[in-house]
Amino acid sequence: MSLLLDALKKSGDKKQEGTGLSNLTLEDVPPSRTASAPSNASSRAAGEAMFAAKKKKSTSGGWKLGLVPTTLLIAVVLGSGYGYYVWLQIQPPAQPRVAQRTAPPPAPFVVAPIAPAAPALVPFIPPQPPQERPAPAQPVQPLVTARNEDFDAPRNKPQAARTYNTRPATGITVQRKVETDTVTPALLDAYQAYQRGDYTTATQGYREVLSKDPHNRDALLGLAAIAQQQGEDETAQRYYRQLLALDPRDPVAEAALMNYSPDSGNSESRLKLMLTDQPRSAALHFALANYYAGISSWGDAQQYYFNAHTLEPSNPQFTFNLAVSLDHLGQRKLAAQYYQQALQLDTSGNSGFDHAQAQHRLNELTSAK
Repeated sequence: MSLLLDALKKSGDKKQEGTGLSNLTLEDVPPSRTASAPSNASSRAAGEAMFAAKKKKSTSGGWKLGLVPTTLLIAVVLGSGYGYYVWLQIQPPAQPRVAQRTAPPPAPFVVAPIAPAAPALVPFIPPQPPQERPAPAQPVQPLVTARNEDFDAPRNKPQAARTYNTRPATGITVQRKVETDTVTPALLDAYQAYQRGDYTTATQGYREVLSKDPHNRDALLGLAAIAQQQGEDETAQRYYRQLLALDPRDPVAEAALMNYSPDSGNSESRLKLMLTDQPRSAALHFALANYYAGISSWGDAQQYYFNAHTLEPSNPQFTFNLAVSLDHLGQRKLAAQYYQQALQLDTSGNSGFDHAQAQHRLNELTSAK
């Protein structure tokens, strides 16, 4: 604005010098079209020059920072970049995405029916049928050669006169009495009573045999088995100990006593040691199988039940326990076969296992085929 005033002032001074009107002021000069035209042109030019100078100044003068702010800005940018790089390095590597199929909805949970348990085992050993005792052998008589003088004498030699001493007959005749064995028929009667379930008659028969033969093994085994059937375990153990007193290696008595204490710690080793001496004892195989069944080792139990059944195939208890062990192992076809054999062998129903339960299990196994 000052430039404009200066220009106007200079132009006024020049006009005054040319016209001689030095004493006139700016207000006193009369307006003149010819004088105002150059004045307006010059003022317009001066204004444009002033505007152009300001515009140039404003465009040329940019935003300038000092040295310290610029250094700080550069340090901040570099620090931010380094920090971002460090952050990227400490991040765990991203796992590649694998396209997965959407899993189908889970099937509805169905509770499978629980298979019925196999029938209970029969732990005790039944009495064996008494065996026929062989008749005592007759003593061999020495061969006596009779000499007949009538035939031994030579034909040409005269025979001497022979005198005979005749005596009256006394009427005494000597006869040999054959004593019949009354023990075996009594044992058979007692055993048959046991098979019928008539334990009272069987007990009387076995005691009658013991009255004549206190060391009769069959009678002691029968009384022990009857005591077990009636739940008199102490009485049964007493009879088995009597058998061991007569024969410390009696396999049936030893096996039966081990059934009462299967957790003695050395039952397995003792039974196996006895089996090495008596490998054909069905009672020992049966007792060892009962031991394995007690600890749920059904594979070993099945093996020794099978051994006992092979040695005594007519024993319904051995056959039934073999069927139970096969049932636990899932061998249903064989289990059904031996269940049926056990039921056929135990016609009286007094072998110690439940016929109704065994028949029910047999029906389940045969219907599931």
